[in-house]
Amino acid sequence: MRASSPVERSVRRAVLGDEPILRELRLEALSNAPDAFGSTYEREVARTTADWQRWMSPGVTFILYESAGARGMVAGVHDEVDPSVVHLMAMWVHPEIRGSGGAAELVSAVMTWARSAGAIVVRLKVIQGNDRARRFYERMGFCPTGKSEVRERDGVIEVQMERRVDRLGSI
Repeated sequence: MRASSPVERSVRRAVLGDEPILRELRLEALSNAPDAFGSTYEREVARTTADWQRWMSPGVTFILYESAGARGMVAGVHDEVDPSVVHLMAMWVHPEIRGSGGAAELVSAVMTWARSAGAIVVRLKVIQGNDRARRFYERMGFCPTGKSEVRERDGVIEVQMERRVDRLGSI
């Protein structure tokens, strides 16, 4: 019996020209976990290439690749009021590779970007009851802030979590 070879995986920042990849990932994410996101499949499927370019422009988007192709994504954007806060959003990893370390690589990419962009805190929202995601974020150093809100489109409760940006270089 041969030992399995390590998974070839990479994370890179999305650039112009990646719109079809982002669209495919986002639609797959919304098909897979429609309640986990603030948007809907119907809204995202209607986006044009220009819409996807605007989606990337206010912050950063990272794409996770494995040998099978693009397998995950995450976005980070500065808070509109407080530039010392970055929001981690649109986090999704294909179900077949969850638990493989890919999600941690995506979060680390956002943390590194946030640090380079001068942020002090990275903040996110997780659906109440999504215990797997909450535990993952806790392992990544995020803590509940005690704040939550009801999502307008469907009444789902989103719990806020945050993590300070480490200035010493470790993620």
